[in-house]
Amino acid sequence: MKSITLTMIFEGSALNRDEKIGGNILSIKKLEVDGKTFSFLGKTAIRYYLFTTLYQVFCWKPAEILVSGQGDKKVVQFDLTKDDILTSEELDAFGYMYTIKEGRSIARKAPVGITKAVSLTEWNGDMAFYCNHDLVSRAVRQGENVFSNPFSKEEHLSFYKVSFTIDAERLGRDEWIVEDELEYEAGKLEMKIGDRVKRIKNVEIGENEFKVGEKGVIRIERIGSRYRVIFEVFEAEKKRRIRELLTAIKNGLYAQSSGEANTIVPLFMIAAPVKVPSPIFHPFIQLERMEKGKILKVLGISDCFKNSWLDGKLFIMESERIRCEIKEEDREKVIDDWEEFLRECGIESS
Repeated sequence: MKSITLTMIFEGSALNRDEKIGGNILSIKKLEVDGKTFSFLGKTAIRYYLFTTLYQVFCWKPAEILVSGQGDKKVVQFDLTKDDILTSEELDAFGYMYTIKEGRSIARKAPVGITKAVSLTEWNGDMAFYCNHDLVSRAVRQGENVFSNPFSKEEHLSFYKVSFTIDAERLGRDEWIVEDELEYEAGKLEMKIGDRVKRIKNVEIGENEFKVGEKGVIRIERIGSRYRVIFEVFEAEKKRRIRELLTAIKNGLYAQSSGEANTIVPLFMIAAPVKVPSPIFHPFIQLERMEKGKILKVLGISDCFKNSWLDGKLFIMESERIRCEIKEEDREKVIDDWEEFLRECGIESS
């Protein structure tokens, strides 16, 4: 299995709201580049849209949540005593940090990398006025003495560019360091994480490892006075997770913002297996309008072929709205069949 990078262009509208301005104006996230203002979606929002899609379509398991502390010092985090990368695809793909005590923690860097999705056209101060006329009029007909509450929203309809990376070496593997020796008895494995106990069921003991259901194994190594606990997902399960991640991105993410259904559906996409899980296409890809302004053309394709981290052929997907030009000498390096691309990455469908 090879690591993968993918860059796509989609059309969206105010997908990531920011704080209110003046009490009744809903703003959008923005940044300034060379004196121009562009809207963007943060990595956290895209991660949410991606996981929500994986949950709805492929039944990915959301990790359990732990709330500790009191008052203003409450900590909300994933509960590693209930889940790990074997039981929850969410923890495997998107990482976590679990605080134990005295400044100690167990952390996992996300194998799935996500950039900001920045607009490819500048924001010119677009704003729209809204009001809840229907609810107010219905309440008035019921005899209530109520008034409308008008508000405004900043708006921006634009094309956006976003990139994803999948670290095939890190995904499906995790390591913890614990203080106490693990205990196994009658198909159950117990380990202490700080002052809490993690109990794992459906465990079969094997040679130097514990098999946990059909998802993977746990290995234990002694390092000085501590223990290294290694979680490893079976190869078939790891391939399934990577295929489903790519399938969700390729077909589009489920997204709602301010109650409005929106689109994160790729109108253009370029992907490739890579030696280093870095978004190497991201800085090259840009849009320009072709003749008559109706069709858009992708710039930077030729530059994408020059990077030494490429580890196979490129998959390129166009649409009628967004096209790209490939030089004759580069055509043999491109494939447009999805299943062939999966085979190129070592994650062909079973």
